[in-house]
Amino acid sequence: MGESDSGYQFASGNELARLEVQGSALGQATRMIFTAAGIRPGMRVLDLGCGAGDAAFAAADLAGPDGHVVGIDRWPEALARARLRAGQAGLPQVQFVEGDIRDPAPGGPFDAIVGRLVLMHLPDPVTVLRRQATVLRPGGLMVPIEHDIQTTRSLPPTPLMSQAVAWLIEAFAKAGIPAIGPRLWSMLREAGLRPLGMIGVQPHFGPDDPAAVALADGVIRAVAPLIERTGTATAEEIGAETFGQRLRDELQRNSAVLAPAILLSAWATTNPE
Repeated sequence: MGESDSGYQFASGNELARLEVQGSALGQATRMIFTAAGIRPGMRVLDLGCGAGDAAFAAADLAGPDGHVVGIDRWPEALARARLRAGQAGLPQVQFVEGDIRDPAPGGPFDAIVGRLVLMHLPDPVTVLRRQATVLRPGGLMVPIEHDIQTTRSLPPTPLMSQAVAWLIEAFAKAGIPAIGPRLWSMLREAGLRPLGMIGVQPHFGPDDPAAVALADGVIRAVAPLIERTGTATAEEIGAETFGQRLRDELQRNSAVLAPAILLSAWATTNPE
């Protein structure tokens, strides 16, 4: 979801870099979800709010060289980065176009429409699902992925990680950012689609895995302004500049595993029951 999209509250000067870190950390879980939902070789796939392209690349892994993936976003800088990465990876079957995901995407019909951590930023996600479903072929798949922030944790629990999760939950609630993940099944039904299945995948990272700290640190840095604006915590309490190092020390000291928010997906078809 680009920084110019309505409702996106996490944009910062480093947001593109953060999205790539997030994309790498969540890549395996994303491919597992797409596989379960039925993304397969030869499909034409649309990625809503593609950002720097990571979910589109995950879809391309499954659609293969005979498939075609189109990512759409309103953020020109992210699209430029996504196109560069596609070229570097030798993926001519992956294209990125500028557009508003609240309007039916051009280039259809598509066999599947995907989107990761996008609906949470939209004021009316059901309407977006309903409109985009019009560019699906008959029997096509709608596969949104969202998370449940309340499931974020460390194992065993550690003070800094527990505090950070509490800040995120409170700030999201105060800012009106909904917990979309658990509601995906009902939202797809409301959009006029027929749900076929639902799955949750939660990555886990060991205390020495740099992906753990990079992912959590990036989220806290991105969301820190929102945490402050909502009165959830002060900048001094957050300590964003030192958060990553403090979290790394805490995880290693406690031999703690970091589990970011569970990724939830429900997938649905255009076919009636």
